[in-house]
Amino acid sequence: MRVSKIIYQKKDPNRVNLFIDGEFFCGISLDTLAKKSLYEGLEISEDTLNQIMEMEITNRFLSRAMENIARGPKTEFQIFKYLRELKFKKKGIWFKDDLDINWEELFNTIVEKLKKYKYIDDTNYAQLFVSSRLRNRPRGKSILIGELMSKGVSKEIAQSVCDELVVDEYELLKNTFEKKYRGKRFDYKDTKMVNFLLRKGFSWDLIQQFKQDDTTE
Repeated sequence: MRVSKIIYQKKDPNRVNLFIDGEFFCGISLDTLAKKSLYEGLEISEDTLNQIMEMEITNRFLSRAMENIARGPKTEFQIFKYLRELKFKKKGIWFKDDLDINWEELFNTIVEKLKKYKYIDDTNYAQLFVSSRLRNRPRGKSILIGELMSKGVSKEIAQSVCDELVVDEYELLKNTFEKKYRGKRFDYKDTKMVNFLLRKGFSWDLIQQFKQDDTTE
C-alpha cells in the first residue's frame, strides 16, 4: 500500500485528507502527519494505517469530550455516555462502520486521561452541584444524594459530600420552609406543607422535630 495523495482540508487547515492507493482513507491532523512522517509516495503497512486511524479517533473523541466539559462540569458516567452517543452519531462519517477497534478500551483511555488532568473529578462535581443546590434550590440530603447518583456519582461520594456541606439539615429545612411560606407557622396537619418538605427530601424525623419547635413562626 502507498500514500497516494495528501490534501489540506479547506475548512480546517490543521487537518489533511489522506489517500491510500488512490482512495480516501481518512482525515488526519498535522500532528499525526508529522508523528508518522507521512508523505506522498510512502509505502505503508496495514498495521501503521490502523495505528493512524486509532490515533485520529482517540484525538477526535478526546477533543469533543473536552469541549463538552468546557460547557459545564461532567461526571465520569456522563462522559462515557457522551462518548458512546458520539460514536453512534459519527459512525460512517469519522470512521467506517466495520472499523476494528476496542471502543470501550479506547473510551477508558480517554476518561482516564481526563481524570488524570482533573477535567473529570466526581468529588469536585458533587461539591459544586450541592453548593449550587444549597444556594439556589435547597434540598434535603436524601434528594441531593439521589440527584447525584442519577448523574453517575457513587453513593459513597454523594453521601460524603452531603455530610460535608449540609452542616445542619434541620436549619436547612427551616430556611426552605420560610422561603416558601414567608412567615407562616408550620401546621403539621396541613398536608400541602408536609408534602412540600417531603418532596424537598427532608425526613419524617426532621419534620416531627420542626412540628415540636416552639420557635416556629
